Amino acid sequence: MKRICAWCNKSLETNIPPDTDQLITHGICEACAARVLANPAESLLDFLDRLEVPVLAILSDAKVLTANQKAQALLGKGLPQIQNYRGGEVIECQYAHLGNGCGFEVHCHSCTIRKTVLETFATGKSRLKVKAYPDLQIGAEVKTMSLLISTQKFGDFVLLRIDDLRDRLEDLSFSD
Repeated sequence: MKRICAWCNKSLETNIPPDTDQLITHGICEACAARVLANPAESLLDFLDRLEVPVLAILSDAKVLTANQKAQALLGKGLPQIQNYRGGEVIECQYAHLGNGCGFEVHCHSCTIRKTVLETFATGKSRLKVKAYPDLQIGAEVKTMSLLISTQKFGDFVLLRIDDLRDRLEDLSFSD
């Protein structure tokens, strides 16, 4: 198995056998880690904005702490419509605005995105290119999206990277 940095996709050199529980394959390379540690005064958002892929930082209560510019563009939303909202609300999941809200409806228990983020929080284990098929409310229509996500625990939050999206969100109209 080729070992790559989950954030810049560069190869990782390691002596750890591929069948161990240490998932270096899904880790962060020294260069990306150095960028984070080189300037502790740098904001998380500044760091995320330097990444070439859409990334959201998710808190343990499933609310979005922040999202980089690539994620904002993909979602067609600015930070005020993303920060402090639950993931399902941010992507317009069809179940997010029902009576109990995002994360508390019966459908939320089978949500791949939610389960992957929570698993990464609980175990610290990164996940790479997990297939997810969220049902999004787009005006009066519901559309099932096809995407790949990766997660990595980073301090008190999980970084959620959107690796691939078959249908581009910015090409969809979220208004009636």
